[in-house]
Amino acid sequence: MSRFSMMARVDIPGEVADAEAWIARYRESLTSITETGCGCCVRAWQIDGPQELVDTIPLVLSASTEWDRD
Repeated sequence: MSRFSMMARVDIPGEVADAEAWIARYRESLTSITETGCGCCVRAWQIDGPQELVDTIPLVLSASTEWDRD
């Protein structure tokens, strides 16, 4: 399993919807998913799941955090 992050800016049309669609599509394959971020300007997720799913995250939603690198 791998750790990876995803981030959506709420003021950019479609980013949150794309992130939620990705989560819905792959939820059964994920070990865990935790939502972080304030929610008013950004929504972010810390994800544990198969490494091959990293490449399926839309590039604009891909994020790198300290949590990923632990």
